[in-house]
Amino acid sequence: MVRADFVTGIVLILTSLYVIVESWRMPRMEHLGAHPLSVPGIVPAFLAVVLIIFGGVLVIRSVRSGGYRLGCTRAKVQEVLSRPGNQRLWVTGLLCVGYAGFLIGTLPYWLATGLFVFAFVVLFEWKHGMSPSAWMRLAVVAGILAVLTSATVTWVFERLFLVTLP
Repeated sequence: MVRADFVTGIVLILTSLYVIVESWRMPRMEHLGAHPLSVPGIVPAFLAVVLIIFGGVLVIRSVRSGGYRLGCTRAKVQEVLSRPGNQRLWVTGLLCVGYAGFLIGTLPYWLATGLFVFAFVVLFEWKHGMSPSAWMRLAVVAGILAVLTSATVTWVFERLFLVTLP
């Protein structure tokens, strides 16, 4: 666990630093006379600072226990990557990168979000050997979730948070 804590802490710190930079770049709505604490980037930046602290705690505890010695070999890496939980993590990461890196900005926000939710539900609920009726039920449920999530998230961000979505 100490090695996993070390890697997790480093990833948390680096990701959180990126979130802080991007939070700073978000619109501040000064032209609307908004209070400085109501800007859209304040919550992500605050959460990123908290995650940097927790990531730092993980790294420090891990280093004290020798977790910085990763001892990576090809066999260990293959064994870690073959675990079902880690494979789901990679699929999740790829879906998120595809959503944020390719769909957002290419398609309207509501459509990109709907496609992401639909793909996520289908990929993680699909089971090998599903009957056609179970597959159809899964597709319908995924479609309903995608439409509801996309509409709700779009409405909340545009109407309540006053965020201009891509």
